[in-house]
Formats: sequence, C-alpha cells, structure tokens
Amino acid sequence: MKRRILLIISLSQFLILSTAWGETDNTGAVWTEVGISKSLPHNLSIDASFEHRTLDWFDWSSRWNIGAGLSYKISKYFKVGVSYTFIQKHYQEENKYKYGSLDYSDYQGQSVVGDDGATYYFKGYNNDAANWANRHRVAFDITGSKKFRKVLRIGIRERYQFTHQAARDVDRIKYREPVFNPQGELIEYEDEESTIDHKLAKNRHILRSRLKFSFDKKGLNWEPYVSLEAHNNLGDKMHLDKVRMQVGVDYKITKQHELGLGYIFNHENDDDGDQNIHAISVGYNFKF
Repeated sequence: MKRRILLIISLSQFLILSTAWGETDNTGAVWTEVGISKSLPHNLSIDASFEHRTLDWFDWSSRWNIGAGLSYKISKYFKVGVSYTFIQKHYQEENKYKYGSLDYSDYQGQSVVGDDGATYYFKGYNNDAANWANRHRVAFDITGSKKFRKVLRIGIRERYQFTHQAARDVDRIKYREPVFNPQGELIEYEDEESTIDHKLAKNRHILRSRLKFSFDKKGLNWEPYVSLEAHNNLGDKMHLDKVRMQVGVDYKITKQHELGLGYIFNHENDDDGDQNIHAISVGYNFKF
C-alpha cells in the first residue's frame, strides 16, 4: 500500500511539472489559514475561514481573504456546498513600457518589430503604484469521497467559481522625457505627468476540478495526502489558468482541534501573471 501511495504522489508531481513549460518566473510563498466549522442537524454544516498569503516568502503580502460557507451531505459519499469570500488582492508597483511607430531612433532606445512587420521604438514607460483590488467570490461545489482497503481515501471535487473584481483607481506617473549623457547616450526618462489610471471591473468564471488521495486509517491522528487541481477558464474556451499540486499532512490534536502542514506547487498562467509559486501552507481548524 505504501508503494502505491508513493507511486500516486510521483505521478501527480510529474503531471504538474510537465505543465510548467517555458521560461516561467519562480517565487516562494507562505499561505496561512485559520478556520472554524460546525455540524448542524439535517446533514448540514457551516464554516468560516481567514487566509493570508505572501510572495517572495515574507517580502510582501499578496492577498488576504475572509469567507463563509454552507454544505449539505446528500449521501454517505457526496455533499454539495455554497460559499462567499471577500478577497483583497495586492498588486506590486509595475512599469509598463511604451513603444511608438514614429522614428524615435535618435533617442537610442530599443526597438521591436510588431505583428504588422513595422518597427516600433521605445519611448518611455508608465509607472503604476502598488495597489489593492477588492474581489467578491461565490462558489458552488459538489464533493465525493470513498475509502478503499480501509486506508486509502479518494476524493473528487468539482467547483464552479465566479469572481468579480471591482473597479479601482491607480496612481500613475508617465515617463516620456529622455535624458542623455554628454556622449549622447540615453540615460533614463524623466516623469512627464502624474495621472490616475482607471482600472475597469472584470469578472471571471472558473471550473476547478480536484483529485485527492489521502491515507485515512481509523485510529490514526495523522492523515497524509496529495492532491491535483486544474483551474479552467469558462469564459476563455476552458483555458487552463492554473494547475495546483499539494502534498501535506493533517494532524488531529483532539476531535476539535486540527493542524495542517503542506507544500503547494502553483503554476499560474492568467490575468495575475505567468509564474510558478512554491508555497508552504500552514493551517488550523476548530470544530465545535
């Protein structure tokens, strides 16, 4: 049985790493979560959670969120749920480079060839200040799980996720005036004006499919697991926005208190960027 579990973990890692093609940025992260849950009559349960994420390990906060959910157990093997989450997403300061079709070669700037075959010359950049974006997320899911050979639990989950990112204003400085040294070489660009960039609201429809394997032996407080999850963008012809692999263990201190520790590999290729995130996850859950 141990060999089978190791084989499943190795296969999942291979599938994840095979999707992270190309020259993708890699960064470390720490994801922490605190949750509470309560069982109710009539096969119902409620839960709430708070989560905080960092990037570049502890260098800066990438997001925090708070949410609540309600689930209903249909049968021994299946349950359905609905949840709402408020998210604040942090965007770092960003430089967006500008190119023009006019002949700016006297500026000694770099040039690129556009899709139309024309040459465009570098003529400055926009600097957007760091900012926070508010997101409202609603999710509906169905989860199924079954235990095999009294120790191996296999779980599947399909989740439809709708996220609305509110419009926001971002401080922007336009750098357009070139500065040259005595030799006539371009040194930098000076700021031309300060403006406000109006970011429009946007919506995202995602289908999240997850497969999870865990070692769930009766009487054992430790539950090691491995999971594989795909995020498909329903609004973009099922484009694969994210692939996530997680390996970890949950430990039941008592019936009410549970700790979790794991490693997450998150390959992103969506509006938030193209990057590989290697995250350490730490969680605590209280059941009452």
